Amino acid sequence: MIERDELLELLERQNVAFECEYHEQVLNMAESGALELSLDGARCKNLLLQDKQGGLYLVVTTAHKSLDLSAVARTLNSKRLSFASADCLFDLLGVRPGSLSPLALVNDRAHGVRLVIDNDLAHEPVFLFHPLDSTVTIALSRRGLEDFLQSMGHAPSWHTLEARQAG
Repeated sequence: MIERDELLELLERQNVAFECEYHEQVLNMAESGALELSLDGARCKNLLLQDKQGGLYLVVTTAHKSLDLSAVARTLNSKRLSFASADCLFDLLGVRPGSLSPLALVNDRAHGVRLVIDNDLAHEPVFLFHPLDSTVTIALSRRGLEDFLQSMGHAPSWHTLEARQAG
């Protein structure tokens, strides 16, 4: 499994421009949102979801959106989605909770995880992601992200993902 420094070197070798900022470890979106970063870009929520048939989805949405998992399942033609375990996250993608991002797909050599990005992020020019380690954030352009993912055979699919209704 590739780790943070190897990933950053790989991005550089592939001429994918990024900015990097080191910070205290964050384990969830609340802690991430409290970080004062000098980097500009869209903070993203990254979820590893699984269905009963064994399908795995890395879903990327806006930082403050709570997804309606039943609606997302319908969008993805799945019967029911649930959160994958921390062990599954580590075994498949080599990351711990809080460190997940599309960059972790570098460790999905079997191409068993489908990347789904929320259309709410479609107009964002720059994304902020953890590069396999939640003590670092990188700013990556949409083009840079898509080029990198394409080079790994993990082109994203973009979908409108419904938020959970309050109440």
